[in-house]
Amino acid sequence: MSLHGVIFDLGSTLIHRTGLELENEKCGALAEFARAEWGCRDPQRLAARLLEIRLDGWRRSKEELVERLATHTIAQAFKEAGLPTDDATLGKAEAVFFKPEVRVSRLYPGAVETLDALRGMGLRLGMISNATSHRLILDITARHRIDGYFDPLVTSAGFGRVKPHPSIFTFVLDAWQAPAGAVVMVGDTLGADILGAHQVGMRSILVDIEPNPANATFTGQAAPTARVTALEEIPRLVRRWTAGG
Repeated sequence: MSLHGVIFDLGSTLIHRTGLELENEKCGALAEFARAEWGCRDPQRLAARLLEIRLDGWRRSKEELVERLATHTIAQAFKEAGLPTDDATLGKAEAVFFKPEVRVSRLYPGAVETLDALRGMGLRLGMISNATSHRLILDITARHRIDGYFDPLVTSAGFGRVKPHPSIFTFVLDAWQAPAGAVVMVGDTLGADILGAHQVGMRSILVDIEPNPANATFTGQAAPTARVTALEEIPRLVRRWTAGG
């Protein structure tokens, strides 16, 4: 079967991995902004509580495969701190919270060249990213001028379900009117990207540039169709598959 398209994850697939240190920075930055903007009396406590709620939300999302939005997390922490939770406030808070993450985001070497090569083969490109903020993914892809490559660009925040739930994959397949066997999922996470793709019948490529520690849990449960340690390897793989190899 000839290939129709390639779907990419974003974090640790096209851009460098971030960790808990950045999450702490984001919580602290928003808490300080809340002190200056809305009179938060205890920004340290707000930052700690926000991080606690975020971590619990990630855990619950993995268990239930339902996304916990960043704005809901912020609203809970703000309500407990006696701060406003109207839509305008939460929108401003979301922008402040994710500003450091957008600022430090960096593309992996070869990312743009890989996307260009795949598009040059006539393949459609899409994105499915697990993220608590749709706006974050739009801002990061726009910052690096790669947003125009992906149609559709789907986030768990916008869709509601998180990878590996089958519906977030079939949403793209249906949009493209493409059979699962003609589409490849590219991502760094065995339990989300690879397992989810295989559940609906797609091929997969595991990006192992910065090996994901969480993958150890799924070794033996989700084996990728192929594995790469540099993005430039992907077009060669896809050409081989397109040729029937």
